[in-house]
Amino acid sequence: MNYRKRMHEVVVAALMSGALFSAIGVYGEGSYPADYKPSKPAEKGDTSVLARFGAVSTYMNDKLNAAGGNDSPLCYRNCLTVAMNDVLKCLETKTTYIASESCEQDSSQKMAACNPKCQ
Repeated sequence: MNYRKRMHEVVVAALMSGALFSAIGVYGEGSYPADYKPSKPAEKGDTSVLARFGAVSTYMNDKLNAAGGNDSPLCYRNCLTVAMNDVLKCLETKTTYIASESCEQDSSQKMAACNPKCQ
């Protein structure tokens, strides 16, 4: 099976899992997964979208480390990477902290839907 087709299947599975999880209420307050720590705006001045990227990146690293890091299944690492790439694409178009909350929410939900055992 070619890589592109496999990645498509992984993305579809992740999205379907995410829809199922959100439908049954797995996500916590504010459309973030219950175990996710959302970025916080600075008390004064503007906050960069990099704060959103940092929060998603930390979440991905925590999930990856909990699953065994480099020893975790490739399909799990691919699933997390797809969500990380999505947040980067989204932050390119929504360039202010306030406008980019959906980027952080969507990517964290996609990561939460990734199954470390790839089932």
